[in-house]
Amino acid sequence: LITSISLNKTFLLLFVALEVLIAEVNGKCDGVCVPLNECSDDHFGGENWFDIRVGGDEEVEADCEQYLRVCCKSVIPPGTEGFTVRPTTGNAGQEPKVFNDCGTRNMDGAGFRISHATQGETEFGEFPWMVALYASGSYICGGSLIKPNVVVTAGHCVFNKQNAGLVVRAGEWDSKTTDELLAFQEQRVTRVIMHDQYNTKFLFNDIALLVLEKPFQPDEHIQLLCLAPQGKSFDNEESCIATGWGKERFDSSSYQNILKKVELPVMPHGDCQEAFRKTRLGSTFQLHRSMLCAGGEEGVDTCTGDGGSPLACPSVENGNRYQLAGIVAWGIGCGQAGVPGAYARASLYTTWIERNVEQIMNDLNDYYGE
Repeated sequence: LITSISLNKTFLLLFVALEVLIAEVNGKCDGVCVPLNECSDDHFGGENWFDIRVGGDEEVEADCEQYLRVCCKSVIPPGTEGFTVRPTTGNAGQEPKVFNDCGTRNMDGAGFRISHATQGETEFGEFPWMVALYASGSYICGGSLIKPNVVVTAGHCVFNKQNAGLVVRAGEWDSKTTDELLAFQEQRVTRVIMHDQYNTKFLFNDIALLVLEKPFQPDEHIQLLCLAPQGKSFDNEESCIATGWGKERFDSSSYQNILKKVELPVMPHGDCQEAFRKTRLGSTFQLHRSMLCAGGEEGVDTCTGDGGSPLACPSVENGNRYQLAGIVAWGIGCGQAGVPGAYARASLYTTWIERNVEQIMNDLNDYYGE
């Protein structure tokens, strides 16, 4: 994903808003830097344990080099019964976790929050339906968790990759660290369901379902995204959000570490077709009905590596609950003024998805003899 703001330097400062044995000498740790739940203190608990602050031009110095670690004098020895991290809701975590209403966005994140984020960083667990797809150990695309054992992604992400060792990771946020308060989960893909009218050349009907070996377990940062009603139009919707770990520029060689988000307006089909006709696609270009367009603002777009990721739009009934509107498919470069990105129009496939999900569940019931 790319955003319109670009900073020369990003500085992360970890503040621990707790009564805990933390020592600091001239801005440096005078103890051991460990993940929060490995610091043996009785006073942990409550909401928003710490802020990750993304600064501007003002340099700040943190106690620990790794921003998700705390400076601690009383470390829990390996192999001993350690401290259990409490959820941000404030209860003691005794109740089993469940899948909540689909499409519920965690506006304040899960466990910690980013203050003054300026590069489109998401909160940890803000979009709990977002998953990362790996092939042979390498990240290739994003996707959306719609059932505990079913992911929606783009067909071009998994075409001819059925035997590529596909793995789905849910609950990921910063791909360069494992110090998040809540761990990600991984499941192997056992079956890929391509749309029978998928077009490899023009990416018509660019959608696929991934059936997982086992269902993901629900948690604050692992939840489901709602499907939109069959055929629903999102034209002129102003506040849809795309998420992903894609590149900032088309010619960039590296993906994002932290999951990013961009707010994008949906462009009506006719306007989108005219916009694409002004590009190298030419004046006779016909935008297929299976495509949806969003964006068009310079420097604000999805990009390479965001393929398969969701474009989620708020529902009319509840603005904090989101529906799958689009699936990142293709574009002309990234972030060009007046040129939107193209997405698979997810609402065209709601019936197709539901029919396949029903068959998946029936197959599982037959397998387990239910």
